[in-house]
Amino acid sequence: MVWQQVRRVLLAVAFTAAAAVAARAEETVPPAVGPQTPAVGPQTPAAGPQTPAAGPQTPAPSAPQYRTVSVQEWVPETYPSTRTTYSTESKQETYTAYRCESTPEVRTRVCTVYHQVPETKTCTRTVCVCVPCVEERTVMQNHVTCKPVTHMVRRCVDKGHWECREVPCEPSCKERLRKCFRKKKDCCDSCEPCCPPPTKTVRVWVPCKVWEEVPVTSMERVCESRPVVCKVTTYKHETRQEAYQVCTMKCVPEQKTETYTVMVSKMVPYQSTRTVQVCVPHTETVTMTRMVCKTVQKQVAVETCCESPCGETSCCHTCGHKSRKRHGCCD
Repeated sequence: MVWQQVRRVLLAVAFTAAAAVAARAEETVPPAVGPQTPAVGPQTPAAGPQTPAAGPQTPAPSAPQYRTVSVQEWVPETYPSTRTTYSTESKQETYTAYRCESTPEVRTRVCTVYHQVPETKTCTRTVCVCVPCVEERTVMQNHVTCKPVTHMVRRCVDKGHWECREVPCEPSCKERLRKCFRKKKDCCDSCEPCCPPPTKTVRVWVPCKVWEEVPVTSMERVCESRPVVCKVTTYKHETRQEAYQVCTMKCVPEQKTETYTVMVSKMVPYQSTRTVQVCVPHTETVTMTRMVCKTVQKQVAVETCCESPCGETSCCHTCGHKSRKRHGCCD
């Protein structure tokens, strides 16, 4: 159960704490109260002059000495105790439940029913009618006529004259061939003044353009609008009243008594049995363990003294597996 698991966890924690406290007590043991007599006391020099030894003396190793000290330790202790546990038990109980039952019930009611009855009636409506009629109207018609129109035209007139001029003649085919096959040193090429080019007299027109205005008469089409009287057929809108038959449906109410059946729901109580889980307390006696602090007597090593090679006395304080040195303790 849960309580047993909790108890086991608490016991484990207590044992761990006790072990830690015991280890700490062993590590840090306070020195004994009261004067302590060293195992090897300081050497008292003998009366009279001392003769120095011939060479350095090696101190003899001393055996460790122990003493009894009181140490506080946590020791597990068992004791009887009473506790209350709970167990789950099944129990039958009777209770009142309700179920819904539907019961048929006959009822009567008066309702109004509407019937559709056809009905014919005469109605009057206004109708718009188009009536044709002939009217005389004056309209404008277009007539096209040709009329002479005189207008001034500006033109350019050439009032030049003929002149006689001398121009160089074009070379003949013979001269062209001679130029193609002539020698490098030719008289005509070396001295041009002695061979002037041939010329001819040509009649040439010398222009002299002058702008002048001349009247010109032409026939143009002219469109004219003339009034013409003609007969036109038009339509006039007239309003008239006319009767027509309309068939409509008329709703006629009627009272009617009808009987119907309704299912009425009712809650009916009944006795039922069910199984429930009940927590029952139980008292039991168990053995508990607790940690108790007790004083325990232990043997610990005490301080020892020895002489160093330099002739001084040094002491070692040892406690268990740890040692504290003062003034160069001998090992």
